Amino acid sequence: MVEQVDANEVIEAGGVPVVLHAAVVKEPIQDLVQRFADAFRDGGLHVPPGNEQPQLASGAAMLTAVDIFQGLTYTVILQPQAQNLTLVYLGEANHALRREPSAADDVAPMPPGSRDALRVSDEGSRTLSFLVPMSSADIQAYYARELTRGGWRLAEGERAVYTRGGEEVRVVDEAAEGNLRSVVLLHRRVRAPGPTP
Repeated sequence: MVEQVDANEVIEAGGVPVVLHAAVVKEPIQDLVQRFADAFRDGGLHVPPGNEQPQLASGAAMLTAVDIFQGLTYTVILQPQAQNLTLVYLGEANHALRREPSAADDVAPMPPGSRDALRVSDEGSRTLSFLVPMSSADIQAYYARELTRGGWRLAEGERAVYTRGGEEVRVVDEAAEGNLRSVVLLHRRVRAPGPTP
């Protein structure tokens, strides 16, 4: 291990509490995938076969194991870095404590026709992501209306960042498959500007 990142914070993803850790190691991804698969199996976890494991773009690899008795999943995401280093994300999700996420906490409503919503929250931010059959211009116009109704104002020099008091909402959209666009609303607290000395 070259570096460890302390991240003992619990986030909530899709209503499931998740603990994340990160580290940088000097070992190639192929060796790490096998090492984690062996460790998961040795620990009595079920490791679905490779064709059932979701994979990521950009040369990253992902491996998930399941503790079917305790309702836990363990996921490792391996991201290649320069000089034969690998960034390792470790996640532990407790599905036994899952609660249905509520749209009541959303900073703004989703447009009609939205689907596949995912809500993630931690102490300082909340993220809402979904797919919608709209153009980028229509998405931005929709949120300009909805956020303005909620007392948000477009930040100076921005086209998709809104502020209200000590809060900020960023609206990001990009093309997805099937004439859909992927939309992410990131709501976070920001330091309110204070008086200039």
